[in-house]
Amino acid sequence: MLGDIQADLVEDNYHAAHDEQFAAHINTIAARVQSQFPGEQAPVHVILIDTPEANSFSVGPERIYIIRKMVALLRNDEELAGLLGHELSHAMTHQNRIIVTQLFHEILGVNAVSDRKDIGEKLSRVLDSIDRDPKLLSKTSAIMGKQEKLHQSEADRVALYASAAAGFSPRAYLELFERSEGTNGSSGSVLTDYFGAPTSNLKRLREIQKTLRLLPRPCREMVAVASSAFRTWQAAVLSDPDLARR
Repeated sequence: MLGDIQADLVEDNYHAAHDEQFAAHINTIAARVQSQFPGEQAPVHVILIDTPEANSFSVGPERIYIIRKMVALLRNDEELAGLLGHELSHAMTHQNRIIVTQLFHEILGVNAVSDRKDIGEKLSRVLDSIDRDPKLLSKTSAIMGKQEKLHQSEADRVALYASAAAGFSPRAYLELFERSEGTNGSSGSVLTDYFGAPTSNLKRLREIQKTLRLLPRPCREMVAVASSAFRTWQAAVLSDPDLARR
């Protein structure tokens, strides 16, 4: 229910593309990566939206949103597979639900909810409270930052293993991370961590590099190549005038 409510909020504020041409390619890649997760999982649906930032995020266990500017950063299906593996990790471990539950407790003092209407009303109250009170905005940022610190590196590891198991080059995820986060391959060191010089992105980069080295050599040496199907899909996404409509 929470995922449905948040999806409505996202699509009320940002234009979403529900185009079969876009969906077919991206959901085929998502299904290959998701098939490497344990147990039976409900199929995830990947939806393209347009916002000012290059980003991606999951809403509930069955929806992943990818922003068009992130599509522009991708160079091949291997990078897309790593990105989807990362978001699938967040979705399958219910990180979104954990954060919202904590916000309900911290801001509203609520520890239980009932039906969809109740969840929607409480979520609206939380968002309104954050908008009105800068201190609550700071508290929310701290909560989300703590959760990110706990789970981002784990999602990075899942991205590498799941994409490799699905037959994609795991190194492509490292290359996408370097390019999108602006680390330029610099991973800092333990000493620079201690003295506070690097960002959390540099720490994540070091962990990604470490995990990649633990994979079997044939996986590490897989070469990512932009297929004609990927190039056609990316060009269609980037040139679609309807997706750019705000």
